[in-house]
Amino acid sequence: MMKVVEYCDVCDDETEHEVVREDKHLYRCRVCGSVRQITPEREVSVKAIVSTSGESEVGRVRVKESEVFRIGEEIVVEVGDEVKVGEIRAIELRDGKRVEFAIAKDVYALWLRNVGEVDVKFSLHKGAVTTPYKMRTTGETEFEIGERINIDNYVFRITRIKRLDGKLLKRRGEKAKAKEIKRIYAMFERKV
Repeated sequence: MMKVVEYCDVCDDETEHEVVREDKHLYRCRVCGSVRQITPEREVSVKAIVSTSGESEVGRVRVKESEVFRIGEEIVVEVGDEVKVGEIRAIELRDGKRVEFAIAKDVYALWLRNVGEVDVKFSLHKGAVTTPYKMRTTGETEFEIGERINIDNYVFRITRIKRLDGKLLKRRGEKAKAKEIKRIYAMFERKV
């Protein structure tokens, strides 16, 4: 028997409802027994372009047509047989306009930055020499000022973290997640 959770006017709360007549969309509240018509909301499939380190993949997001998307929001996207977590960077409407937020039924495409797996850029300093380095990690991985990290059998100490929002972290103990980081600056300490 099909069950849904919907708002019940009698109970004045969201409760579980069971189908009475599917063809008429009639459902009975399992708490108070009242019967009412519930018209199911249509789902839409929205195109989602997910970028990971300069490479883009096209996926789909299936949501209710009244769902609201906002720039900066994180959503789950199906890309082939995989699922990726992306941060919405742009919302394109069917007429080609770009907006800050929109209802799913009006959206042509979502442009996302993969935050489930990101490349963190480093500037590794050893004396007068600075070497660029990239590390792939999950977007939730935290890096901290003062933390020591092992890169290719060399120990470096993180001295500064430049975030995507422009903020520069430089006090011991300050942290940022990989998905928020533009670049990490680290000083050579020793060979392992």
